[in-house]
Amino acid sequence: NGPAAPAIPRQQTIQAVQAAKRSGYDYLKVVFIMTPNGPELDTLRLIVEEGKKIGMPTIVHAVSVIDTLTAIDAHPDVLVHTPHIGRLDEDPYAIRKIVEAKIPMTSTLAVFGPHFGPDNTPLFRDAKPFPWYTLSSAGQGPVNARLLWNAGIVSYGYGTDTQWPPKQSLLDELRELELVFSPTDIVKIITKNAANSTLHEAELGTLEPGKFADLVIVEGDPL
Repeated sequence: NGPAAPAIPRQQTIQAVQAAKRSGYDYLKVVFIMTPNGPELDTLRLIVEEGKKIGMPTIVHAVSVIDTLTAIDAHPDVLVHTPHIGRLDEDPYAIRKIVEAKIPMTSTLAVFGPHFGPDNTPLFRDAKPFPWYTLSSAGQGPVNARLLWNAGIVSYGYGTDTQWPPKQSLLDELRELELVFSPTDIVKIITKNAANSTLHEAELGTLEPGKFADLVIVEGDPL
């Protein structure tokens, strides 16, 4: 609720996009936080537009409902956060707008639940003390995710926002996903939908001719 942020000059934004391309990055990642009457949406639209010109998809980190609703007006390629600030159960319009945008979304739920170290210390994503004021998001994020899923979001895929080893990050994310999703749904979330959310669905995510795959064969039902 603070004052509007100053606008980033148009040419500076274009130069930043071009610099990312020269550096060999695959995506343009934008952390998106709206300010009242601010210039953020116009800047995001410019980033998306310039990225398309040079073949760089734009992925947007928007962690609140209002940020997500605004960001989708720029038509980015992926939303890399479940909106966890704001109650979608009280806002059917927001659910409908997000779903109708048909933009893949990654989960990144576990960052808002404490990660417990070997000495049982609750930690945040970068090994700092867990900020307990964010704890409500550990519950609201999964609730909002399930509501979007029920409404038919185009793709909701596994992703993390943590710096732990991959197995630990997976276990933390599964803990949050299991609050609201069945094992059957989670298999889809961490395979096909995760590939959609990284824009590699043509190469990964399902067992089909021409795709990459690691196979593990087990006895019985893996669910």
